[in-house]
Amino acid sequence: MPYKTLPFALLLWVYSTLSAQDHPQFVWQGQVDGTAILHLAGKSLKVQIQDGAPVERQKFHFSDALPGTQEAVRVEVLEGRGYVHVIDRPSIENNYTLAVAIEDRQPGSSFYSIALYWDASGNIFERGAEKTDHVTWTGRVDQEAVISCRRQSCVSSAEHGAPVADEHFKFSRPLPDRDSEVRLEYPQGRGEIRLIEQPRQRNNYTARVSIRDPQGGGGEYAFTLVWNRGPKESGSKEASAPIPDPTGRGFLWSGVVDGRVRVTLEGGASFSEAREGAPISAEHAEILRPLPPRADLAPTIRKLRGRGRVSIVETPSEKNNYRLVFEIDDPDPGADNYDVEIDW
Repeated sequence: MPYKTLPFALLLWVYSTLSAQDHPQFVWQGQVDGTAILHLAGKSLKVQIQDGAPVERQKFHFSDALPGTQEAVRVEVLEGRGYVHVIDRPSIENNYTLAVAIEDRQPGSSFYSIALYWDASGNIFERGAEKTDHVTWTGRVDQEAVISCRRQSCVSSAEHGAPVADEHFKFSRPLPDRDSEVRLEYPQGRGEIRLIEQPRQRNNYTARVSIRDPQGGGGEYAFTLVWNRGPKESGSKEASAPIPDPTGRGFLWSGVVDGRVRVTLEGGASFSEAREGAPISAEHAEILRPLPPRADLAPTIRKLRGRGRVSIVETPSEKNNYRLVFEIDDPDPGADNYDVEIDW
């Protein structure tokens, strides 16, 4: 008999016979009609009805308390026709509360049985004597996107469909500037998530993940990339010395351009203006580190997406108050999406 058809008490007994590595930390069952959000903290559960009818026939059990640490969580849907996904991970900002949404969008109600897995010790990324680091990413993908992660930033590029929305990422430590083997873990979403490129010297030590969403409209996705620490990153005396910040990615910009756009970066601020054509839309600027007030910088610009030309028109100098200015020139009819990276 499959687990999903077992009565709740018998299901708990089956899980209790599994090894600690295999059994879930939390199991839940209930009848859902609409959208219900489970909020977990420690060993407490609160259910929020976002829309639809109240949950019926609810049963749940904690095998282990949710630790007061930042946790990666895996969801297993044992039964249910809708979409179950993590919408908020435990962090210091939310008092280490986990939020899981159960979305039943079809008419009528449906029975759901889910299991959640986390590391009860709070050390999910320390396996035996081997120390590891990680980055967690979440976002909303419509059709197809590639997520590129380097050092302590991730940037998305929509291969098909709309730009990625509600994008968030968090690094435990920067991805090192060395050849690394990263592992894709805890993928969540209704489509396909694949690791397509490992960090290597030829790609500037960038890990890339492909997400394909086959259904209409955007879908929520999440994944974690994990890598082993090098010997100097694992707590030795050599590791205690500060690591100098090497030359690398400093600024990311994305937006929809129709005409000619100028973007100015000064210190820890940036601003943009449309010099020709339509106003900029869907603009997002991210300063990964402030532009230093130095005239000896050799900044470089890289177009990650877009059909037109991008170029630096002013480099930092004492004369221009150490500003960096670049332009995007989109001469073709209509607008296009652009992603631009500035390194210094």
